[in-house]
Amino acid sequence: MVICHLPMKLRSFFSFLIAGVLALLGLSAGGFYWLTTQTPLNLLNGGPTTTPAAAVFVSKQAPLLASMLVNPDRLEALRQVFATPEERSRSHAEFEQIKKSFLANTGLDYSRDIQPWIGDEITLAVTTPDLDGDSSNGKETGFLLAVSSQNVDRSQQFLDSYWRKQSRTEKTVQSELYKGVQLNYKKSLTANKKSAATSPFNSFSLPKSTLPRSFATAAIGGRSNSGNNPSFVLFANSPTVIRDAINNVEADNLNLNNTPEYQKALQQLNQGRIALAFVNLPQSATEQNLQLSLNSLAVAVGVNRRGLVAQTALVTSRENTASPILSEPVQALQYIPSASPFAVASTDLRNFWADLSSAVSTNAEVSKLVDRTLADIQQVWGVNLQQDIFDWVQGEYALAVLPNLSNSADWIFVAENSADSQKAIDKLDEIARSKEYSIGSFTLRNQKITAWTQLTTSPNYGIENNRKSAIETEAKGVRATVGKYEIFTTSVEAMDAALEAAETGSLVANQDFQTSIEPLPPSNDGYFYLDWPSSRSIWEKQIPLLRLIELSARPLFDHLRSLTVTSTGEITGIRKATIFMRLN
Repeated sequence: MVICHLPMKLRSFFSFLIAGVLALLGLSAGGFYWLTTQTPLNLLNGGPTTTPAAAVFVSKQAPLLASMLVNPDRLEALRQVFATPEERSRSHAEFEQIKKSFLANTGLDYSRDIQPWIGDEITLAVTTPDLDGDSSNGKETGFLLAVSSQNVDRSQQFLDSYWRKQSRTEKTVQSELYKGVQLNYKKSLTANKKSAATSPFNSFSLPKSTLPRSFATAAIGGRSNSGNNPSFVLFANSPTVIRDAINNVEADNLNLNNTPEYQKALQQLNQGRIALAFVNLPQSATEQNLQLSLNSLAVAVGVNRRGLVAQTALVTSRENTASPILSEPVQALQYIPSASPFAVASTDLRNFWADLSSAVSTNAEVSKLVDRTLADIQQVWGVNLQQDIFDWVQGEYALAVLPNLSNSADWIFVAENSADSQKAIDKLDEIARSKEYSIGSFTLRNQKITAWTQLTTSPNYGIENNRKSAIETEAKGVRATVGKYEIFTTSVEAMDAALEAAETGSLVANQDFQTSIEPLPPSNDGYFYLDWPSSRSIWEKQIPLLRLIELSARPLFDHLRSLTVTSTGEITGIRKATIFMRLN
């Protein structure tokens, strides 16, 4: 009997063991799935959605759409993962300050009113430059803020509670049913359109954030053809904006989501992203005859362990296709010192300038700004930049800033020789002589150096005991031919640094520079590199408006370590670029 029962007990034991193992495997698989789906590290591959569902609310002519495609709390959690223990409390405080500032003067509290229902999308759109289309009475820009809801009941409770409170204090609160959607809004008794031109939802003016005089809300479910129907809470500075949003959903030919240009641009943005922006660039009647027009710009922003990576797609009127021309940094960078906080490097400056001039000419205001800047430079230097510099640089080139002891900056320009190089240099010598500069040569680091100098009177003559001469020689420009390159600098010290860089280590060998280009595609058209902390004082001195921009976007500038931009070719008229913002 014992012999007969033993196999049955073994079978029962093994059955129990197998069932237990399967249960553990199931729990492990479920736990692993939960961890991999809930961890904020998933955001390194992009947000839960790739495109803003709220694009169906926005007109295809809307000037701007900007979307964050991830819940703000998950974004904060990701920041906490990479922050050191000392930085975590500061990081949390910064996020809390942003939330409070965004809702300042609205009577709303993020934790109480928004956090219980907010989903994975926040979309802000500038719907129209002027709501009534009549600029004679002042322009009132239309704004729409669409926030996805992951809990319809909680979001509806939020709206109901908000308007109950408003109706107790405001006699202008109104309600209407528009195409089955409940609209609530308060109407201003006194119109002040000019004051409404600033976005109440603009995060760059957070300290002054306030609700507009006319304010409207609605709760609406998405009706996209994809089958994905998220619910949204809509906020606008006019009930007209929400009515238009509902109309856009119902008519596919009206909304941005179904426009070919929008979809075409998004197809070129293939990286994982947590944010997306789309801009319809302004066009004017005078620009229709231009060979090139810039139609729209799409920007996708993703995250990596060191910062933010953005891809851009600029849609133009041409159907050109061009592959990136470089697979590694240009050799001209070997003469850029590692201490340079700003550098631009690529090839064929003549062609680049022609393309840039064509693109700039599509916007009258930008064109005037560029022309005025060039005129100022050309007046100081006495040169025609296009004819005397740009046209002969057909190979590699590099332009860089080098800080000096006087808290200003020297410039270094390196260009590969071409058939027109010597002719161009002779022309520069002629210009120097016409300005009564002396042209002399000397040897520096075993290289023949040519300097354009000017004799000046020393202001310290007779004051300093060691000053024996009343005459000083001031270098207005320094140049040298080294191998296949022409090097131009604004001082002898900068020339010495450029020659030393080739011997002891240049920018391209600098670890910070290598880290700043690592996330960028290896095939590209060159680099724009900016080390922000090292060059901040230089640019603030040169560009007074920069201080205002810094104040507006202070959280970003406070953490910005470097900015690197590269162009990555053109596909059927869409010019692509990648931007890496390295953050502390």
